[in-house]
Amino acid sequence: MRLALLCLCAMPLTHAHSSGGSGSSDITVSRPLLRKKLSGQGSSVVGKTVLCTLAVQNACQMLSMRYSRMPGQPKYLSSTAVVLAEAVKMIFSFAVLTQQMGLIRALQFTWDGIFVAWRDTLLVGLPALLYLVQNNLLYVAATHLDAATCQVAYQLKLLTTAFFTVTLLKRHISIRRWGALGMLFLGVVFVQNPTGSSVAGSASSQSPVLGMAAVTCACFLSGLAGVWLERIVKRSHDVPIWLRNMQLGVISLILGIANVYVFDGEAVALSGFFQGYTWIAAFVVLQVSLGGLLVALIMKYADNVVKGFATSLSIVLSSGVSWFIPSFEFEPSASFVIGSSLVIAATILYSKAVPSKAAQQHSDSSATAERPPHSRHREDVP
Repeated sequence: MRLALLCLCAMPLTHAHSSGGSGSSDITVSRPLLRKKLSGQGSSVVGKTVLCTLAVQNACQMLSMRYSRMPGQPKYLSSTAVVLAEAVKMIFSFAVLTQQMGLIRALQFTWDGIFVAWRDTLLVGLPALLYLVQNNLLYVAATHLDAATCQVAYQLKLLTTAFFTVTLLKRHISIRRWGALGMLFLGVVFVQNPTGSSVAGSASSQSPVLGMAAVTCACFLSGLAGVWLERIVKRSHDVPIWLRNMQLGVISLILGIANVYVFDGEAVALSGFFQGYTWIAAFVVLQVSLGGLLVALIMKYADNVVKGFATSLSIVLSSGVSWFIPSFEFEPSASFVIGSSLVIAATILYSKAVPSKAAQQHSDSSATAERPPHSRHREDVP
């Protein structure tokens, strides 16, 4: 079984290496193409940095969330953790705006963007509500599922996102991507096999069925919220992503505090807002906050391919750490290894870009223009 998991760990790394080049064709690249490649090395470095950071962050978030919710750990209120994560995210977003335009101007810009243009802020009310419920459900899932299983099952959000992309945005999804989504669903079915991949489910306080139901609902809400927010963003290009984060944060804070008052008000009154908080709980809050900010960086510096590879790497990291650290009580079964492999392959297949006909024609014309004149002449002669 350990050999099988090691093979699983090697999958995305091998794919990433093989997709980086095209063999000897790079040796004969022309001078203009070489200059273009050299000029793009800076953005490539940023993209790789975002890839590694997002992969580590995704794995750390799920691992720390799971560890903080395991039996024997101090019990903090997940509703308060969601509120704190939104507050930290707003602080980071405002810090970026301050760095870009100065403190006074950033304060004025934020006030105008959130409160003066309050109708624009209300547009993100529904996504904010959906994300709030989704984040609370993830804590429920982390309580009842091991980190690796939760990480793999959470990739069902690709399926729900595709569904809402077709129904709400009226976009077409290729047959290849539908095939990848079918592979993804099959992989999740293998992972949640009743034979189990972890002995953690034997604890009387845990219910794998409840955990899987929670993560499935979180995937549904994540897909709907993401597509709805994309619909809003594409209709208002003039709103910076950092201001949009703060608009989401304001509404999420209001709804989150109301959620704390309704469901955990008595507990907060009895033992305080920060009851049960340790360094690991604070680390969870920080990781959840950074996750939202890294998504914004991906939109600016990388693409969906990077996000897909980061997801695959995070699954490998979560599985490996859960396996090697005894505290997680994780022992991968054959069904888990098969299911995780299918999910990783499906994620890479779904994220792989397909060049359009226009792009191919542009590439062909560029190659023809950069070819030496005598070379073009020889090819034109029968």
